[in-house]
Amino acid sequence: MLAVTEIFPHRADRFATTLRTFREHARAIASGQAEGDAFTWFLACEYQWEMEQAGQWLVESPASRLPQADKTTLGHFMASMPEVREAILTGRQLATEQAEPTLSPGWVDWLTIAALPTWNSFTVRTAILLSQLGDAPHNDAQFAADH
Repeated sequence: MLAVTEIFPHRADRFATTLRTFREHARAIASGQAEGDAFTWFLACEYQWEMEQAGQWLVESPASRLPQADKTTLGHFMASMPEVREAILTGRQLATEQAEPTLSPGWVDWLTIAALPTWNSFTVRTAILLSQLGDAPHNDAQFAADH
């Protein structure tokens, strides 16, 4: 006789997952781990976009368990995202027009991204934001289970 076992899909905690995504990208940008000779315009856009989407959800979603003080802090930070996105897109367009074909594209991209005042400001603001937010992900069982 075969035993029938019902398997329930693992239910992800949307708050923990979103907060983890935001923090992972933010930490990588703030610490410089996201950077290097393979850091391209595409990756810069991806990091910024992921942070923007996750941050917006954390601030606006009724399912977000972020304390109101953290929502206010994060909302202030999120206000600068359109400026960062625009700077990345403009920088990418200029870099494409001026690219030297003899150099590795990733390295050329990183040098140009690092030279963007907006990217440097974004990196600093991200580090400051992380120091201001509480430790909600470390206290969340779902977050701890995945690390």
